[in-house]
Amino acid sequence: MRFVLSILVIFGIVSCSSPKEARLDRAEIAAEAGAQQLSKTELKENFFSTGNANDSAYLIKKNIESWATEALFYQEALTKLNEEEIQVQREVENYKKSLINHIYQTRILEANLDTNVTKEEIQEYYDDNRDNFILKDNIVKVNYYKIPVKVKALDKMKRLFYAVTPKDKEQLQSLCTQYAENFFTNDSTWLYLDDIKKEIPKLKDQPDFAVTYGKVFEFTDELYYYFLKIKDVKIKNGLSPLNFEKENIRSFIINRRKTQLIQQYKQQLLQKAKDEKKFVTY
Repeated sequence: MRFVLSILVIFGIVSCSSPKEARLDRAEIAAEAGAQQLSKTELKENFFSTGNANDSAYLIKKNIESWATEALFYQEALTKLNEEEIQVQREVENYKKSLINHIYQTRILEANLDTNVTKEEIQEYYDDNRDNFILKDNIVKVNYYKIPVKVKALDKMKRLFYAVTPKDKEQLQSLCTQYAENFFTNDSTWLYLDDIKKEIPKLKDQPDFAVTYGKVFEFTDELYYYFLKIKDVKIKNGLSPLNFEKENIRSFIINRRKTQLIQQYKQQLLQKAKDEKKFVTY
């Protein structure tokens, strides 16, 4: 079946070629739609065969029809819109300029940006911007264990949750690695309390003021036994601890360096142009 089609777009990508451009030889045309032509080469480049002849024929037909739909829509738009509405050259040039500047800026940053941020810099930024580090949610440090109730070693693990000797802690770690559905024992890491509640549904029934330093919670449902020990708490609206904000601060500092580096580079370009009389105002 022959389709009298043509298009600006294949696979949804619009080409703003002019209807007045050079016409293809008949043997090179795969389809036409109005004033637009689709070459066999372009169709081949954008078509991915499944290896099945019937599927391939169907997909070719659908791709050409999609291409033609966009082409015809575009051609009608040219006849319905006024000159001001279809004048997109300035927008295209501005976008091109922004894109090229972004690529070049990225190249400059990759070559010159210092991404090493010291502890002293992080501390200084934290001290100078404390008002920006007010907690919006409660955070906690915890020891947390989620164990399937059918685990035979559960009773032994319950005793070891209160362990204080290095040997007992090492044994508990080994058992958790083997049997725990989930566990967390990093005492230096702050977590959002709401994230803990997602892990322990019954904790949602506890008021936030009950979550205090040293408090132990134990819950059991049909599938799991949960053990939670609160190692530290920071309440929302208070100052967020430094080690909770450390990575954010590092990002802030690096982003500030990016801005400063690009601005300095642009100022150097401007000054050089002035010195070489390449920038003149009238």
